[in-house]
Amino acid sequence: MQILRNLFRYGTYVVICSVGLACVACSEKSDEPSNNAVNYDPNIPDDYSAISGKENASKWGPYNLHDPSIIKHNGTYYIYSTDVAYGPNGQCGIMFRQSKDLVQWQFRGWLFDGVPAKELAFMQTYQPGYRQESIWAPYIIKVGDQFRLYYSVPGNDNLKLACIGLATSTSPEGPWNDEGIVISCLPSDNYNAIDPSVVIDAETGRHWMTYGSYSSGIYMVELDPTTGFRKNANDKGKLLAFRKRVHDAIEGSEIIYNPELKKYYLFVSYDWLEDTYNVRVGRSDKPEGPYLDYFGNDMAAVGDNFPIITAQYGFKGHPGWQGFGHCGLLRDSNQYFYVSQARLASNKYLMVLHVHRMMFTSDGWPVISPERYVNVPQYNISADSVAGKWEVIYLSSVTRQNIAWYATFNADGTVSGYFNGETISTGRWNLANGELMLQLNDHTVKARLSCEWDWENKRRTICFTGLSEEGRSAWGKKIYR
Repeated sequence: MQILRNLFRYGTYVVICSVGLACVACSEKSDEPSNNAVNYDPNIPDDYSAISGKENASKWGPYNLHDPSIIKHNGTYYIYSTDVAYGPNGQCGIMFRQSKDLVQWQFRGWLFDGVPAKELAFMQTYQPGYRQESIWAPYIIKVGDQFRLYYSVPGNDNLKLACIGLATSTSPEGPWNDEGIVISCLPSDNYNAIDPSVVIDAETGRHWMTYGSYSSGIYMVELDPTTGFRKNANDKGKLLAFRKRVHDAIEGSEIIYNPELKKYYLFVSYDWLEDTYNVRVGRSDKPEGPYLDYFGNDMAAVGDNFPIITAQYGFKGHPGWQGFGHCGLLRDSNQYFYVSQARLASNKYLMVLHVHRMMFTSDGWPVISPERYVNVPQYNISADSVAGKWEVIYLSSVTRQNIAWYATFNADGTVSGYFNGETISTGRWNLANGELMLQLNDHTVKARLSCEWDWENKRRTICFTGLSEEGRSAWGKKIYR
């Protein structure tokens, strides 16, 4: 994140069950959305350039957002994020916003007026003339009655100088107390003290913090549950995830626990935040790892990992999205959500909040719905509902936009049309035991189904999301025309 980054920074768990052929279990059921009788359109334009200036900050809602962290408290969702804006309209102090439904968001402003004092003193000591330009990648967690907000303070002009600070409050809205520096790095250190996140061991109660970006990968260090600081003040922790070389782009780590599967999932972002950002994941039986990828490889070992959960993509009738990474994760009762920024492909400096429903395959891997979350009613998805015309996206590339191709799921269980730009010569589909199985040429995909809002065609639809044998996400949405 630090390398060149300063130059560009500004600029439900759906529970699947088996009822007959298949059922998506939800609190409300309705008929298939062919009549589209109720309009769930959130009326949120993707291009917000006309209101991007700070004088319109009250209208930002889901806009001007990067590196979000999310929490729910007393029925309200809160997101904290990096200081960014389209154009030179930002401010330094951690942006935050709130929502009652994960769809309509209210921008609340900035938590701090600049960098807090203790962290500022550190930066000024090691970089004379330090400029308070932005605070990056906050992470929020509640411990007992206390809210703990970890955040990153980066050096100016690409200097690999940074610290992770901690602020506390009795309310997610503040006021916040500056507790001080949790960990820091100097330019000579082989790690990067930014992008914090915290996970608590569900069995032992031990606290662990992940952090790191580019320089030597992602680290994990144990925290003192009482103070929120490192258990051993001299401990930088151990390596948790790496790529092929020092300075390869890996950052934005966050871990979520699934108590039903009894697994911890480590999400990390690869590559450049403006376009080729893509998210990978590994899993472990313990929060401290090791985290193994789709093929059983240790994420701390040399090499890139799978599966790929997100990458740049585009459905028909829309310019598409890129820079889709650095996610926050939320378990809300029996539902899971993935939140991150995505950049409009027609203007990569427009950064929009994406909230997506997250599910788990029968093999226990997380996947996200291809459409942004709107709380449309769920209904029994039968084989008759699946049959029809679909737009299908396969995340085969991280360097270009993955576009949608038309495919028809025929009533006889065959699939015709196109997949990933190639004519489907061998295509089959089957819906059984709550899972959609697809054979698309040489690829086999296990997918989950859900009811979603079609943002491009402005109507209700059904979507699938799954993983292929290559560990790449395959997405689809049904087209009703």
